[in-house]
Amino acid sequence: MIGIVLALLSAAASGFSVVLVRKHSAGSNAFNMSLVITCVGMAVLWPLAIGAWELGALSLEGFLLFAVSGLLSPGIVRLFYYKGLKTLGVSVNSSIFAVYPLYSTVLAVVWLSEILSVENVLGILCILVGVVFVELSNRGGNGEGKGGWRSLIFPVLGGVTLGVSSVIRKFALDLNNAPVLGVAIGYTFSLLPYALILAASVPTREKLRLKRDFRWFWVAGVGQAVTWILAYYALSFEQVSVITPLLSIEPLFVVVFAYVYLRELEHVTPKLLASVTLTVLGVVLVTM
Repeated sequence: MIGIVLALLSAAASGFSVVLVRKHSAGSNAFNMSLVITCVGMAVLWPLAIGAWELGALSLEGFLLFAVSGLLSPGIVRLFYYKGLKTLGVSVNSSIFAVYPLYSTVLAVVWLSEILSVENVLGILCILVGVVFVELSNRGGNGEGKGGWRSLIFPVLGGVTLGVSSVIRKFALDLNNAPVLGVAIGYTFSLLPYALILAASVPTREKLRLKRDFRWFWVAGVGQAVTWILAYYALSFEQVSVITPLLSIEPLFVVVFAYVYLRELEHVTPKLLASVTLTVLGVVLVTM
């Protein structure tokens, strides 16, 4: 029960953080937003990790698994996620991204020879129909959706990467039950993609506005750090198949918070709300 409550709190905190990012996203870019939020998270996480006295319980294998998990997510995943947020909008991006438990299930079938039940098959159908309806609800009167079908690649790739990372993260926590330290290590290695991009791309360095973006996104950075701590603790108490679908209900919180705080930026229609609900229902059925 503790793990379930923590997962729900994590989903709510993540949804609120995403809405805060969306509020100022028009004045920034995906790279700057991701870098600021990750750096703020590290400033919050490492003091907590040291204070939790978890360093002595860490093995080399656990360290490497936490590092790889962090490199994938939030490192690479966050770049995909915020790029999708800017091109698709917060509600559509989050609902498509939430399909990531489906990818974990597919990997389990392929790698672990797990068998899909009737509920799993129904869940896959719900997800497919829900994603199609989400895209259709995002189209304007001229039949063109914001960002277009090609923009769906960003939340899809982000979801696939997060699904793989979730499995690795669970292995790491089974080896070393050090949730806060695991998040801190993951955040540290998640900076590697940003460092490589900064070193290789002159335009990216020229567009870097850390002082301005820090003022806009530091609260979201703290919120995301809290989100990840809660998610790691939830995984330490429960199985991936229980926690992953609970974390994936973030779009429902996003829709609620977007309706309250972003009425001028996001138009949440009944069709979109029904599509998000159908998608999340499918995710739950897939991971039963």
